[in-house]
Amino acid sequence: MRPIATILLLTSFYLGWSQQNTEDFERLYFHVNITNAQTLKITEKKDNTIAVLSMASDRETQIYALYSVFRFKKAYPNTKRDLLKTVYTISTDNPELLGSLQYNFPDKYTRVGQFFTTENAYYPNDYGTTSPIENLGAPYPAYDLDMIMAPEAWGITRGDKKVVVGISDSKIDSLSPDFKGRISNYIKYYKASKGLGCAHGSSVAAIAVATMDNGYGRAGICGNCDVVTNDYGNFNDIEQLVAAGAKVINASWAKCTMGGKYKENIQERIKEMYDDGIIIVAGAGNGKDCNKDGKKLGDSLYPASFDRVISVSGVYTINRETTDQVFEHQGRNLTKQVKDRRAGYFYVADNGTLTPTEIEKGVQMNKAVDLVAPREGYLLGHDICGEKTLYGGASSSAAPIVTGIIGLMWSVNYCLSSYEVESILKLSSKGVENLTGNEPYKGLMGAGRVNAYRAVKMSEQMKDPLGTVSISNRDFYRFDFTLSSAQNIIEIKNQTFREDATVDFKAKNQIVIKPGTHLKPNTNGFIKLAIDPNISAGLCSPSPIKKYTSYKEDN
Repeated sequence: MRPIATILLLTSFYLGWSQQNTEDFERLYFHVNITNAQTLKITEKKDNTIAVLSMASDRETQIYALYSVFRFKKAYPNTKRDLLKTVYTISTDNPELLGSLQYNFPDKYTRVGQFFTTENAYYPNDYGTTSPIENLGAPYPAYDLDMIMAPEAWGITRGDKKVVVGISDSKIDSLSPDFKGRISNYIKYYKASKGLGCAHGSSVAAIAVATMDNGYGRAGICGNCDVVTNDYGNFNDIEQLVAAGAKVINASWAKCTMGGKYKENIQERIKEMYDDGIIIVAGAGNGKDCNKDGKKLGDSLYPASFDRVISVSGVYTINRETTDQVFEHQGRNLTKQVKDRRAGYFYVADNGTLTPTEIEKGVQMNKAVDLVAPREGYLLGHDICGEKTLYGGASSSAAPIVTGIIGLMWSVNYCLSSYEVESILKLSSKGVENLTGNEPYKGLMGAGRVNAYRAVKMSEQMKDPLGTVSISNRDFYRFDFTLSSAQNIIEIKNQTFREDATVDFKAKNQIVIKPGTHLKPNTNGFIKLAIDPNISAGLCSPSPIKKYTSYKEDN
């Protein structure tokens, strides 16, 4: 049987070039460690560019004078970490500036890394110590928010109250400034005063929905979304949140079995809710041996492993480079908590490759995982409840990151279907399974690590009658991708969909396939690209809450 690769032509479809959108690409941004930066005098010129005068080297001054510099400032003025105290942000229109500085002054300019940001990136006053502005919140770094580009997403939206986020968890402190006045319905309220029964719920909820800009705690990803909360541990708890109006539900809990004889009923109900525009996001779990065979890797936990539940596992955030925190142990070089890696500790080879010290140990990884997200951050609930660990986390902290991002996505485009939301999250993610150190988990880490800015931006582009939905620079060999409401153009560039991947894209005006794109499904995959001028451009708003029968009553 030949692979299915159907292209439906309803009006116009073409293969070729189009003018590249240069928005957001005129300025390049770099982080660089600068030793003795006090030898540099920074002044702003009349044209709003930056002049850099070196009091130590005429050659250094000459190099800066050859290029345009738009920004030169400390990247982390609040940080307590020595490695970050000498990091500066330099913005220019030519990467040769950084190359020349590092070549001529290799001891002064180190750890040069390019990053992407936007001029309207928004940093609330409770962001954390990695904020470029004064931090009035908890004195902990926001590597999790940095990594998903939350400030850039907040430059587009900080959430909308029409999006109701449900949290199924333990106590969420109603008196905390980060939740006071924010939660419209406590279906059940825990009164625990210590332990995880006190701490877990508030820590999880804060990541997704804590109030931002209140000079306290941390900034929630969807700080303006409405919130309803409930108990945890059973599907009934999720059903009750749906009945209370929740559109996206976070379940940072996991069980080896769920539903008993009603398991199939639960699966069908989840699919029904998903089709109705309700998404459940669940933590994949934290290394539990459900099969009782001495192996944890690959074992399934629930509700995360149900079909149509977005299963989220975690990756580390702290060390950007594999060499950032190398130490010697028993004659071997080790490092830990490397960005976008699943394992916590690695052996470091002379060529820089990483090998996990323990392959099994860590958060759950299995074929049901859809995405990974940062697993570490400031734990507000632990702080409130007097726990010793105030910075950390696992898959419980990764799931609410995705939940909060979905809240932002629906805030800018409430018309998106559940299929489109999940597809956008995956299409906009960063591929991580091929990074050194992640090889043992290939096929178990989902589509990639989420990026809030790219997901929210793509959601916004989907509804823009002049917008271009850009899909690029990934290689997907599995997962289902559906975009059915693009109001103008879908552009596919340097992108591969192969093997078991399925693609069903529909745009109102054009689908552009640009160079470097490969569409190679096998017999399990297919490609369907369609132009439909009748795609509705109507505004969408919350529908009346649907009443579902109990899953235990279903046949």
